Amino acid sequence: MSSQQENSMDEKDLEHTLVRYLRDHPGFFEQHLDLLADMILPHVHGGTVSLVERQVSVLREQKEQYRRQLQQLVRHAEKNEKLSKHFNSLILALLDTRELAQVVEIVNQRLQQDFEAGAVSLRLFNTDHPYLRERPEMVDWSEPVLGTFDKVISGRRPVCGTLPPVQVEALFKDAAEGIQSAALIPLLVNDQSRKCYGLLAIGSHDAGRFRADMGTLFLSHLGKVLSRVLSQHLE
Repeated sequence: MSSQQENSMDEKDLEHTLVRYLRDHPGFFEQHLDLLADMILPHVHGGTVSLVERQVSVLREQKEQYRRQLQQLVRHAEKNEKLSKHFNSLILALLDTRELAQVVEIVNQRLQQDFEAGAVSLRLFNTDHPYLRERPEMVDWSEPVLGTFDKVISGRRPVCGTLPPVQVEALFKDAAEGIQSAALIPLLVNDQSRKCYGLLAIGSHDAGRFRADMGTLFLSHLGKVLSRVLSQHLE
């Protein structure tokens, strides 16, 4: 090994030792303030700056980053607060219904108006209820369409994401065009029963509105409340 290579290795070892020492002794420069005035660093825009100036620049960048993060948290908090208010209003309106027609109207109106849904579909399994006999589109589960929803119903929890075209068309009919993502909520009688009243589908023209990895707490709660309300009319 040449002497030049040996010197290079010695310098690297010394550099690593120095870096470790400074990290272990963050107050080093407080005891040697005179060194700060002599130290210079390359600037990203060319030229050189003192270490103190570079530290100030880094602190400013961190401050701006924290400011942006705080603004994002505030926006999320405001969005969640708005969502919670609309959700509570929807629940109270459903609990005040006296007829199945009111339930259907409130679900469609509130979800599109307050939650900006691109399309809403409440699909129920066939019953002898007079309101449903006059609206066959709400109970039309012809094969093979019904089979495509078996997994959602047996899973007993909301499912979000991009749906196959056959499901989008079966659920939203004339409003299916442009639906890029959707949430499917199975309307179960309760947590123990296997009985299911049907599905509530909420569609969006935004592909990122309903994602497979998103939380479904609000959707689950909505499904439970709607199922409880439906039980008063369908049983």
